[in-house]
Amino acid sequence: MRKEARASKPGVLIVDDRNRTLHSLLRFISPGAFSPVWVSEEEQALELLRKKPHREWIVIIDLNSSETGGGGFLHKARRIAPDAAILVTGPLGPFLYKGGSFYEFCGPTLKEQIDTILFEISHGVAERKGGQKDPECRFARKEPRERFGAIIGRSPILNGIYELIESIKGSGAAVLIQGESGTGKELVAKTIHETSLRRRGPFVALNCGAIPAALMESELFGHERGAFTTALYTRKGKFEIACGGTLFLDEIGALDRDLQVLLLRVLQEKEFQRVGGNSTHKTDVRVIAATNQDLQKAVQLDQFRKDLYYRLNVVPIYLPPLRERKEDIPLLLEHFFRKTAGELHRPAPDVCEEALEALFNYGYPGNIRELANIVERLFVMCPPGPVSLEDLPPEVRETAGFSNRAADLLKELPEGGIPLQVVEKQLILKTLERTSGNKCDAARMLGITRRLLYLRLAQYGLTRADV
Repeated sequence: MRKEARASKPGVLIVDDRNRTLHSLLRFISPGAFSPVWVSEEEQALELLRKKPHREWIVIIDLNSSETGGGGFLHKARRIAPDAAILVTGPLGPFLYKGGSFYEFCGPTLKEQIDTILFEISHGVAERKGGQKDPECRFARKEPRERFGAIIGRSPILNGIYELIESIKGSGAAVLIQGESGTGKELVAKTIHETSLRRRGPFVALNCGAIPAALMESELFGHERGAFTTALYTRKGKFEIACGGTLFLDEIGALDRDLQVLLLRVLQEKEFQRVGGNSTHKTDVRVIAATNQDLQKAVQLDQFRKDLYYRLNVVPIYLPPLRERKEDIPLLLEHFFRKTAGELHRPAPDVCEEALEALFNYGYPGNIRELANIVERLFVMCPPGPVSLEDLPPEVRETAGFSNRAADLLKELPEGGIPLQVVEKQLILKTLERTSGNKCDAARMLGITRRLLYLRLAQYGLTRADV
């Protein structure tokens, strides 16, 4: 029987129940890269697989909501669509069935990182279909790397990003990096460039939020002499300067709507005109964009063009905040202490155990940039000798206070123990009381994301009256 042509976008089949446990994933999957489908019954899912058994499928099913226990569905699905990749989630964590093998999933969590996960799964499926040897899958347990290019960290989330960057090194596809300010988005962009086929070309960075809208068109495309009052000479724009290399557009969400139209045209046609000019210039540039905004929400609010979002979001990368990968803090501290010592030609100071623990436990709302600034401050303000807890900024010392009080509470733990949910609920209430109900500050003090805090509030039935 003749096989169907491979679909241009992989199909993502989310198999749920009527409680809609996984339905929220639809909001996080980029429709520009995948075709997501949600069904509430396993038989519906199997019927979709029967209709297109040779399509590239990635199936996600929750073990808790499965009618046949997950394993039963997997057995039926792999008989119908043997090439499908099936991600089964459950109380002991997700595992992936792919290519006749099972892998323990040790990558990032679902939702915010779902595009990164799906891209990695899809890439592995495509390689096998091309007859190449399947590389060691990042979902298998293996020794994590501690750095990749200029990026430092050994957390599973970051190692997933390392693998994703390696998987696209032969591609010139556009990349969209999303994450909070200070998480190192430009470092990721530089690493993508330096590992790509364009590494011999220039890497040009432009912050779209730092330049007035009236000047931005000239920055991007250049201008001819006399195009406006102060245009005393012809000037090349970033698309000309970056030709043959990579153009990194930081804070892309701040780009004016009219300029979004011009940028979309350049990405589609690979050509542009300078301001005040009539000649058309060809360009060969890989665009990597970055933002700390939720671009999907901006699209829904009509603040960012949907077609430009899809054009930029071919390869999505979510860069998590430092508080979600605390195992990277020791490596980063060591790096910044060594780097600052070299710049100031001074030996790195010894840090007492109590101060070191406070630095490890702090939430870093300013992320890696804040950590680097704290290290530099210690060099500049502290006298020669060991760094004590008192030398740290007040907000970091406050973290140590919380840690000490938590240790005191554990000393008084009753023999019968205390349910974790009771402790967590009371901790959230006390923290919200401390922040006068400010959930952003409470999430920072708790070392969790605001989204997770809202989930916990809903889980424990905490209302405005409670907090």
